[in-house]
Amino acid sequence: MTDSILCISQARMTSTRLPGKILKTVYGRSLLDYHTARLLTCDNIDRFVIATTVGKSDDPVAEFCREKNISCVRGSEDDVLARYYQAVQKYPADIIVRVTSDCPLIDPDLVDLVIGYFLDHRDRYDYITLGSGDFPRGLDVEVFSFEALEKAHCHGHESHQREHVTPYIYRPGGEFRCGTYPSPEKSGHHRWCVDTPEDFELVANILTAFEGRHDFSWKDCLFLFDKNPQWRHINSMVRQKNL
Repeated sequence: MTDSILCISQARMTSTRLPGKILKTVYGRSLLDYHTARLLTCDNIDRFVIATTVGKSDDPVAEFCREKNISCVRGSEDDVLARYYQAVQKYPADIIVRVTSDCPLIDPDLVDLVIGYFLDHRDRYDYITLGSGDFPRGLDVEVFSFEALEKAHCHGHESHQREHVTPYIYRPGGEFRCGTYPSPEKSGHHRWCVDTPEDFELVANILTAFEGRHDFSWKDCLFLFDKNPQWRHINSMVRQKNL
């Protein structure tokens, strides 16, 4: 029997630095539309789900899912880990793929490669992610077993473990076998997630260059930076929030 694979993207409208960011539009499409359209082309994912909250502010996310016929689970506003577990209770799977909706440039081919690597090394790993310095932030993907998620949900009681889903799994000295996807790439200095107005300006430039399409690769984006070196400075001063 083959493993069933569920991709869960956490999405909500509230953001301290850029409220409503995921439904901001570029070339007539929301960032969430780019994000989901790209992930839905993945070959190694059996089902894609958006996990949002029961808060009224996230009604537009649920409405987006209805319009696009995308599975949606609504749960706790603060406990993201519980939302993930709730999603798997509704849509059972052996392997979980975690992504976040503030990544409209996420690359489906790269996601497939990371899933494939995890599948090929099930005897060695319970959790795989990208190396922090290898790929631009905004291509982030984590792949882990349902067993790891279930144990994290049952035993991860610290606030950052609930908010960020996987810290219990990859904590130092934990029981899970964790690794990174091997890659010669060293492009981690790029920041393509959207959390600030500067981030949005940069990503809007990239998406506009593709004229509203979503069928481009992350290396196509790098090529744009070669043609537009001034883009490197747009969000260079933005710092990622610490877990």
